[in-house]
Amino acid sequence: MILYRKQTKNDTNCTTDNQHLMLQMVTSYSIFLIIILILCFSLYYSTLGNLRDSYNKQEQSTLISNIELFEKDFEIMEVYCRQLLQNNTFRKLYDMTAENTDLIIKGTEMATVLSTDVYPESLLPIEEVYCYLPNSDSILSPNYFVSSERYYDWFKRYSMDAYESWLKALTTSSGYYKFLSMDEMTPFFSEHYYMYVMNLDDLYIMDANAVVCFVMEQDKLTSLFNTVSSNDSVFSNNLFVMNEKNEVILNLGDFNTKNIAGIISLKYEDFCSSYQTEDYEATILRYTSSNTGYTYYYSIMPFEETSLMAAKNTIYVSLLVFAFIVGAFIVVVLAKRNVQPIIELEQELDEAVAAQNMLQEVVENQRPIICNSYVRQLLTGAVTTEEELSYIKEYLNLADENLYFNGLYICVYNNANDSQDTLQKNFQSAEDFNCIVRDALQEFLGLPLYCFSPSDRTYAVLLACHKDDEKDFVVHTNEVIVKLHNYLLDSYGIWLFAGIGMNTNDLMNVWESYQQATESVSYTSKNYFFFPYEFIKKDSNVFYYPSELSTKLIHFITTGNTAQTLELFNLIHRENIEERALPIHILKFLLSDIRNTLLKARFALPSTTSADIIKQIDEQLNQHITFKLCEDIALKLCDLFTTKTEDNNLIATIEKYIESNYTDPSMGLNKISDEFQISESYFSHMFKEKLGVNFSTYLENIRMREATRLIKETDISLNELYISVGYNNATSFRRAFKKTYGVTPSSMRDNK
Repeated sequence: MILYRKQTKNDTNCTTDNQHLMLQMVTSYSIFLIIILILCFSLYYSTLGNLRDSYNKQEQSTLISNIELFEKDFEIMEVYCRQLLQNNTFRKLYDMTAENTDLIIKGTEMATVLSTDVYPESLLPIEEVYCYLPNSDSILSPNYFVSSERYYDWFKRYSMDAYESWLKALTTSSGYYKFLSMDEMTPFFSEHYYMYVMNLDDLYIMDANAVVCFVMEQDKLTSLFNTVSSNDSVFSNNLFVMNEKNEVILNLGDFNTKNIAGIISLKYEDFCSSYQTEDYEATILRYTSSNTGYTYYYSIMPFEETSLMAAKNTIYVSLLVFAFIVGAFIVVVLAKRNVQPIIELEQELDEAVAAQNMLQEVVENQRPIICNSYVRQLLTGAVTTEEELSYIKEYLNLADENLYFNGLYICVYNNANDSQDTLQKNFQSAEDFNCIVRDALQEFLGLPLYCFSPSDRTYAVLLACHKDDEKDFVVHTNEVIVKLHNYLLDSYGIWLFAGIGMNTNDLMNVWESYQQATESVSYTSKNYFFFPYEFIKKDSNVFYYPSELSTKLIHFITTGNTAQTLELFNLIHRENIEERALPIHILKFLLSDIRNTLLKARFALPSTTSADIIKQIDEQLNQHITFKLCEDIALKLCDLFTTKTEDNNLIATIEKYIESNYTDPSMGLNKISDEFQISESYFSHMFKEKLGVNFSTYLENIRMREATRLIKETDISLNELYISVGYNNATSFRRAFKKTYGVTPSSMRDNK
């Protein structure tokens, strides 16, 4: 309406105003657009961080699985050595010297025996295994028994320049149980090999002067540790392993001494860290095996270099450009449409700001009331959940874990010796009296004052102190109360009596301290106007179960607060059985009162409660009553008032999903987590708890059963078999099949 009036008076001014408003609108919307783009940018980087964490965890999970399989290979190698030591001929052979006439006969005989045995080459990525006998300087392997030099030069055709190094590796303990590179011995070989030497003397109670050497091809050994990002990556297959003595026992890849020292010194978060040099950049995964104590350092492609990251960048840039274009278009359109109503909007905005300021003022005025309400809930035990407690802590600024809490109960009244005229002069009304006391409490107890009035001229105060001051807290409070009492008495003729409970570091249970404070104030007098609960002498002929505790117990049960119910029973037990040691006839009265409280809670059960459950509770209430039975009934009632979420239906749904999708090679914890919107750790724990097996074992068993069925009932090619049951790697499939059934898939088919 104002705009039309301006247009009638002067069209030129109207045009100028419109242009000015247009500029303001465009500027405002442009700022809004920039904010949106900044939020999108922040969201992108937040999502990127989550994807990076997921990527690292997936890689680490795969690495740990590979390490577990790798260390099982160690066990197989050790079993092979122990089986070798059980052969009587072999035990005689390693004690023979070169001069012994039976050496060749026994050696040849043993070689023949080894040729008929199942060797670890069929189970592990081992090219060759042989035994070195130092006494006779001989090599024993399947099918032949020869001197070490003949074996080295004639049979293997290794470089004679490295012969002494080879012998040293077989005879020196510093080279045992390490993967030693054989590049020096095989300079003209197309493949690279490692030798791993095990001392038989460590595996036998008698002296066994022999070592077993396992020769492994580097590429096959490297393939044992492949992870998702290993394929076609310059960062793959780089691994080194350190034993508990911080010695490198295996080095696969391009790690040199400088690289290794730098990688070890990195700071690892969630067993991951970033490593960068002038010519090398990777993410390092670290894992320490609880079985062997070995620490594995494995490099993977940084998430930023993965194809997933590249795809995300392309999508993000496209969306950003699209959002900018659409946003610019919307800015122009909205600015043109909203030039006219901008003045009215500005007026409404002014009104809204005024209303907001008024609302803020109201909130600030209500803050003391809210604080008093929260203090009342804490001291009366009305807080039922940890979430509610956490919010109250934050609101009252009591979230420090090093705080101790206490309940203080104060009663005040006029000095009986004062005349009525004096009272009229000092106090105009009850509100005036209350303000004087509260001001005094604030002055002596400090701010903020956590206080509420349970009744007329009574004050309940929540006190807090630091952990270091907890021991002297009651003494310090006594000094403050004395000063407060003297001030009120001298200035206004007001008598003050106070009781204080026991200190606690759990704000949820501060109601106990407040309950103790209300008991303590009953023991005060004009000579002892401050009385701590710990000074009360407990009478063994009177049980402690005030009506307030009965009310609290009903409240805790009907709200399903199991923790507070247990805490209240602990308080009753401590006060009546531990400290008072009630005689049996008094204890029966106490249990009868508790039973009556439980009956009130029982009749408050929802109407939907099963009749059988109610009958069971009634039968328990009619049994010979004991303290433990009362506690059990209370906890059962808590459960009935609590709504529990059952996980069984979810697990059953996930089982059906796995049965339908086990052929998917990407099936794993992360896929289940994404599909059902639950965290990986929670799903893993819940799955193990419900089914008794790990998810990976469960999935592997399903795949192995299906593989067995296909082998026995169909003519499927073994090259297609592993794909049909969800594996993307034939080696991993054969290893899992061998571990499960003890034979290879081809052997099972031959025996079909």
